[in-house]
Amino acid sequence: MHEYHGAVEIIEHAEAHCKERGHSKVTKIQLVIGEASGYSFEAVKGYFEEAAVGTMCEGAEVTVRKTDVMLRCPNCNELFVKKPLKYNCPHCGTPGNPTDAGKEMAIDFIETE
Repeated sequence: MHEYHGAVEIIEHAEAHCKERGHSKVTKIQLVIGEASGYSFEAVKGYFEEAAVGTMCEGAEVTVRKTDVMLRCPNCNELFVKKPLKYNCPHCGTPGNPTDAGKEMAIDFIETE
């Protein structure tokens, strides 16, 4: 259900962005959703389409740029993509530490007219 609230927040932000520019319609929104964010793009998009009816965002194209979960090596500081059941740095073999990369759910850009 957090996808619904996320979709409503996206609409509110996009409408504010549109109004700030003196435009009347949001035509495209690109989202960034990390693999570990807990958000389903399909659910966000479905709730967005439902909640956007009657708003400046109605009919806007919604796309997503997915991001990988990243770990950082505490030994050599290497940032690397976490693979399933593999946590070790590909450079030195030390187990990596979690980062915030891959946990995001944000707006990448908004197009208006």
